[in-house]
Amino acid sequence: MLALALVAPVLAAETVSKTQVLEAIRTFDANAAGSLTAAKPVQSTDDVVARASNTILKYSLESDDVVVDLGCDSVPWCDVKKGLTNLPDSSERGLLLAAYLSGSVKAQLTSGKQDPNPYSGWVAMLRLYHTMRIREDVRIPEIENLMAKQAEGTLETYAVDAVRRSTEKLRKTYGQPDASSRQIVTAATQP
Repeated sequence: MLALALVAPVLAAETVSKTQVLEAIRTFDANAAGSLTAAKPVQSTDDVVARASNTILKYSLESDDVVVDLGCDSVPWCDVKKGLTNLPDSSERGLLLAAYLSGSVKAQLTSGKQDPNPYSGWVAMLRLYHTMRIREDVRIPEIENLMAKQAEGTLETYAVDAVRRSTEKLRKTYGQPDASSRQIVTAATQP
Protein backbone atom coordinates (compact mmCIF):
# COMPACT_ATOMS: atom_id res chain seq x y z
CA MET A 1 0.00 0.00 0.00
CA LEU A 2 2.61 2.56 0.99
CA ALA A 3 4.62 3.39 -2.06
CA LEU A 4 7.98 4.05 -0.47
CA ALA A 5 9.41 2.33 -3.52
CA LEU A 6 8.45 5.47 -5.40
CA VAL A 7 11.02 7.43 -3.43
CA ALA A 8 13.61 7.68 -6.22
CA PRO A 9 11.41 9.72 -8.58
CA VAL A 10 10.16 11.84 -5.71
CA LEU A 11 13.66 12.60 -4.49
CA ALA A 12 14.60 13.75 -7.99
CA ALA A 13 11.75 16.29 -8.01
CA GLU A 14 11.94 19.85 -6.73
CA THR A 15 12.51 20.76 -3.10
CA VAL A 16 9.57 20.39 -0.71
CA SER A 17 8.65 23.56 1.18
CA LYS A 18 7.56 23.78 4.80
CA THR A 19 4.05 24.68 3.64
CA GLN A 20 3.94 21.64 1.33
CA VAL A 21 5.11 19.22 4.02
CA LEU A 22 2.64 20.58 6.57
CA GLU A 23 -0.15 20.07 4.02
CA ALA A 24 1.16 16.55 3.33
CA ILE A 25 1.12 15.82 7.08
CA ARG A 26 -2.50 17.01 7.33
CA THR A 27 -3.41 14.87 4.32
CA PHE A 28 -1.59 11.84 5.73
CA ASP A 29 -3.22 12.21 9.16
CA ALA A 30 -6.67 12.56 7.59
CA ASN A 31 -6.35 9.58 5.25
CA ALA A 32 -3.86 7.00 6.60
CA ALA A 33 -6.22 5.38 9.11
CA GLY A 34 -9.08 5.52 6.61
CA SER A 35 -7.09 3.51 4.11
CA LEU A 36 -7.06 0.57 6.53
CA THR A 37 -10.19 -1.42 5.87
CA ALA A 38 -11.04 -5.08 5.75
CA ALA A 39 -12.42 -4.58 2.26
CA LYS A 40 -10.13 -3.55 -0.59
CA PRO A 41 -9.13 0.07 0.04
CA VAL A 42 -10.16 2.75 -2.39
CA GLN A 43 -7.26 3.28 -4.79
CA SER A 44 -7.53 7.06 -4.65
CA THR A 45 -7.08 7.02 -0.85
CA ASP A 46 -4.00 4.82 -1.21
CA ASP A 47 -2.62 7.21 -3.83
CA VAL A 48 -3.26 10.24 -1.61
CA VAL A 49 -1.54 8.55 1.34
CA ALA A 50 1.40 7.45 -0.85
CA ARG A 51 1.90 10.97 -2.25
CA ALA A 52 1.69 12.52 1.21
CA SER A 53 4.09 9.90 2.61
CA ASN A 54 6.61 10.53 -0.14
CA THR A 55 6.44 14.29 0.40
CA ILE A 56 7.03 13.82 4.14
CA LEU A 57 9.90 11.41 3.48
CA LYS A 58 11.54 13.77 0.99
CA TYR A 59 11.28 16.70 3.39
CA SER A 60 12.63 14.69 6.32
CA LEU A 61 15.65 13.62 4.28
CA GLU A 62 16.44 16.95 2.61
CA SER A 63 15.32 19.81 4.85
CA ASP A 64 17.71 21.65 7.13
CA ASP A 65 14.73 22.39 9.41
CA VAL A 66 14.48 18.86 10.79
CA VAL A 67 16.66 15.97 11.86
CA VAL A 68 15.11 12.52 12.01
CA ASP A 69 16.70 9.49 13.62
CA LEU A 70 16.18 6.44 11.41
CA GLY A 71 18.44 4.18 13.42
CA CYS A 72 17.36 0.83 14.81
CA ASP A 73 16.81 2.34 18.26
CA SER A 74 14.25 4.84 16.94
CA VAL A 75 12.56 2.74 14.25
CA PRO A 76 12.95 -0.80 15.57
CA TRP A 77 10.04 -2.07 13.45
CA CYS A 78 11.98 -1.59 10.22
CA ASP A 79 15.59 -1.77 9.20
CA VAL A 80 15.93 1.17 6.81
CA LYS A 81 19.24 -0.18 5.52
CA LYS A 82 17.83 -3.57 4.52
CA GLY A 83 14.34 -2.41 3.61
CA LEU A 84 10.93 -3.68 4.51
CA THR A 85 10.16 -6.20 1.80
CA ASN A 86 11.38 -9.26 3.70
CA LEU A 87 9.62 -8.40 6.95
CA PRO A 88 6.15 -9.64 7.90
CA ASP A 89 3.48 -6.93 7.51
CA SER A 90 5.90 -4.93 5.35
CA SER A 91 3.29 -2.53 3.93
CA GLU A 92 1.97 -1.81 7.42
CA ARG A 93 5.52 -1.24 8.67
CA GLY A 94 6.09 1.21 5.82
CA LEU A 95 2.91 3.09 6.64
CA LEU A 96 3.98 3.22 10.29
CA LEU A 97 7.36 4.61 9.23
CA ALA A 98 5.55 7.38 7.37
CA ALA A 99 3.46 8.09 10.50
CA TYR A 100 6.66 8.25 12.58
CA LEU A 101 8.23 10.70 10.12
CA SER A 102 5.01 12.73 10.04
CA GLY A 103 4.91 13.09 13.82
CA SER A 104 8.60 13.86 14.11
CA VAL A 105 8.62 16.47 11.33
CA LYS A 106 5.43 18.13 12.60
CA ALA A 107 6.79 18.41 16.16
CA GLN A 108 10.05 19.95 14.98
CA LEU A 109 8.37 22.44 12.67
CA THR A 110 5.93 23.41 15.42
CA SER A 111 8.73 23.96 17.95
CA GLY A 112 11.09 25.55 15.44
CA LYS A 113 13.92 23.31 16.71
CA GLN A 114 15.71 20.34 15.25
CA ASP A 115 15.33 17.39 17.60
CA PRO A 116 16.14 13.76 16.76
CA ASN A 117 14.17 12.53 19.79
CA PRO A 118 11.75 9.90 18.43
CA TYR A 119 9.01 10.49 21.02
CA SER A 120 6.69 12.66 18.88
CA GLY A 121 7.14 10.31 15.94
CA TRP A 122 6.38 7.31 18.13
CA VAL A 123 3.20 8.89 19.46
CA ALA A 124 1.95 9.55 15.91
CA MET A 125 2.96 6.06 14.81
CA LEU A 126 1.30 4.43 17.83
CA ARG A 127 -2.02 6.18 17.07
CA LEU A 128 -2.03 4.62 13.61
CA TYR A 129 -0.80 1.27 14.93
CA HIS A 130 -3.68 1.16 17.41
CA THR A 131 -6.09 1.48 14.47
CA MET A 132 -4.24 -1.30 12.63
CA ARG A 133 -4.51 -3.58 15.64
CA ILE A 134 -8.26 -3.04 15.87
CA ARG A 135 -9.14 -3.15 12.17
CA GLU A 136 -6.62 -5.64 10.82
CA ASP A 137 -5.42 -7.50 13.91
CA VAL A 138 -1.82 -6.57 13.02
CA ARG A 139 0.75 -7.34 15.71
CA ILE A 140 4.32 -6.12 15.28
CA PRO A 141 6.47 -7.17 18.25
CA GLU A 142 8.80 -4.16 18.19
CA ILE A 143 5.84 -1.80 18.28
CA GLU A 144 4.07 -3.85 20.94
CA ASN A 145 7.14 -3.13 23.08
CA LEU A 146 6.74 0.62 22.49
CA MET A 147 3.02 0.37 23.31
CA ALA A 148 3.85 -1.35 26.59
CA LYS A 149 6.24 1.46 27.48
CA GLN A 150 3.56 4.01 26.62
CA ALA A 151 1.08 2.19 28.88
CA GLU A 152 3.67 2.12 31.70
CA GLY A 153 4.33 5.84 31.25
CA THR A 154 7.99 5.27 30.37
CA LEU A 155 7.89 5.94 26.61
CA GLU A 156 9.27 9.48 26.83
CA THR A 157 12.23 8.38 28.97
CA TYR A 158 12.83 5.45 26.63
CA ALA A 159 12.93 7.92 23.71
CA VAL A 160 15.69 9.91 25.40
CA ASP A 161 17.63 6.67 25.87
CA ALA A 162 17.04 5.74 22.21
CA VAL A 163 18.62 9.02 21.06
CA ARG A 164 21.58 8.43 23.37
CA ARG A 165 22.09 4.88 22.10
CA SER A 166 21.80 6.00 18.50
CA THR A 167 24.30 8.82 19.03
CA GLU A 168 26.74 6.44 20.71
CA LYS A 169 26.50 4.02 17.79
CA LEU A 170 27.06 6.83 15.29
CA ARG A 171 30.10 8.08 17.19
CA LYS A 172 31.49 4.57 17.44
CA THR A 173 31.02 4.06 13.70
CA TYR A 174 31.93 7.50 12.35
CA GLY A 175 33.83 9.23 15.17
CA GLN A 176 33.13 12.61 16.70
CA PRO A 177 31.44 15.11 14.39
CA ASP A 178 33.54 18.06 13.29
CA ALA A 179 32.21 21.55 13.82
CA SER A 180 31.51 22.12 10.12
CA SER A 181 29.42 19.00 9.55
CA ARG A 182 25.65 19.18 9.33
CA GLN A 183 23.57 16.16 10.32
CA ILE A 184 20.29 15.83 8.44
CA VAL A 185 19.35 12.23 9.12
CA THR A 186 20.86 9.87 11.63
CA ALA A 187 20.84 6.21 10.83
CA ALA A 188 22.72 4.23 13.39
CA THR A 189 24.25 0.98 12.29
CA GLN A 190 23.46 -2.19 14.10
CA PRO A 191 26.34 -3.73 16.02
